[in-house]
Amino acid sequence: MKFETKKKLILGLIVVVILVTLTGCGVQIDPERALTPETASGPWESFLVLPLIQMITWFYNRIGNLGIAIIVATLITKFAVMPLMLKSMNNTAKMQTVQPEQAKIRERYAGKTDRESQMKMNAEMQALYKEKGVNPMAGCLPMMIQMPLMFAFFQAFSRHPLIATYEVRHFLGMSLSSVSELPNVIFAAIVVGLMYFSQSKTQKKTQGDATTGNPAAGNMKMMNLMFLPMMALMVYSSPLAMGLYFIVSQIVMTIQSFIIKTPGAAPTPF
Repeated sequence: MKFETKKKLILGLIVVVILVTLTGCGVQIDPERALTPETASGPWESFLVLPLIQMITWFYNRIGNLGIAIIVATLITKFAVMPLMLKSMNNTAKMQTVQPEQAKIRERYAGKTDRESQMKMNAEMQALYKEKGVNPMAGCLPMMIQMPLMFAFFQAFSRHPLIATYEVRHFLGMSLSSVSELPNVIFAAIVVGLMYFSQSKTQKKTQGDATTGNPAAGNMKMMNLMFLPMMALMVYSSPLAMGLYFIVSQIVMTIQSFIIKTPGAAPTPF
């Protein structure tokens, strides 16, 4: 298994473990722990979680609907990082075009485990990446961007005073603070469906089809399938506000899956 694929799988397994932990703990609305500028402590709360809370509140004060305020805040954050996400995903797609040359380099050094040979092989690999304009580590960037945002939204929803207020917490007749109820089941099904579609389309463009014999595609497909039940359980056991965030996020991911260029195509302007 190639190094970059191993790294993605390790990161993916870490995320699965985190999702299992979050699913077991759940996210409970706690109005007594509402985050304010006075109670915020540390750079995480002060510069990420609190601004998200304030942004949602700002939109609510102008729109008058908390659900729509959450949708707008989610869209803003997702579109803000979209250029980086697209650049990373297009880079992953371009990596397919260098795989034959990577294989030739590895073949030349097959069986040579001494330090000098390994250094020469790595130097040739780096020269190849530079010539083709690809970065093998860029494929990890989407996960590194999305995970902190997801955790920040988790905390923002669990510590946002408006979500615990009965008068404003309803969206389309559903309570944004509901946990493990019928609306959560519906949201979980929508999230999993959108996630499966966007992941399948993105993987086909960036790594090819597992049926063509690409082991990396097969491994990533298996890892992605591991996410689906965990994600469904997490959406079900979290406040509906988090499910709304995931639905909007997956819609954006689906849009991105259509924008990603296939290997060999001209890159996007991002």
